Amino acid sequence: MKFIDYIYNRLLSIFNYPYIPKEILKDLEGPILLHISDTPSDIYKYIFRIVDIIKPQFIIHTGDLADNIKLEIYRDKLDYYNEKVAELIKGLEKYDGTEIYYVLGNHDEYETVKNLSKRGNILDEGIITIENCNFFVGHYYKEYSCKVDFSLYGHSFSPAHHIDKNTIGLNGVLNINIIDLSTRKIYQLDYPIGTNRLRLMEMKRVSL
Repeated sequence: MKFIDYIYNRLLSIFNYPYIPKEILKDLEGPILLHISDTPSDIYKYIFRIVDIIKPQFIIHTGDLADNIKLEIYRDKLDYYNEKVAELIKGLEKYDGTEIYYVLGNHDEYETVKNLSKRGNILDEGIITIENCNFFVGHYYKEYSCKVDFSLYGHSFSPAHHIDKNTIGLNGVLNINIIDLSTRKIYQLDYPIGTNRLRLMEMKRVSL
């Protein structure tokens, strides 16, 4: 990242606004796929703004839709989870031309997502084909025997992005991933400042 891009990115991030370099916007041919994962509810507006700017034809969320609400542990927060997930789904399903996949995580509730989503595809994990690209999608990173073009996952900070036997692995916790499906180029955006620090703090708190 150029120094000037870095400065713009940091400044805008403070106000929950994404900075997408003009070079990326000019380079995108589409169709565009957006991959996100483990999203705290505080960054929803940041994500919605990215969707408004790049207008992806496909969105894949690899789980823990309201990551700050550890529903697997705190079942008494189900109403709060429902409220926040409703906000996320409404924002992601704003554009009729966007096809959306929700790959549920360990802190998600199937019935909630099913009842709130009007047109999303709800998955546990598996292989999907989009625009002649094969994806293995799951909340957890897993070894698999089938040949795919991309492996999309979240849940943890590891493994990082990698290439393994011509499969590109992208961790949606580390970055917001943009894939141009026509060229198969990958562009990565940072989450807002402090997002990963808060995730680490929450992980430590839950593990105590």
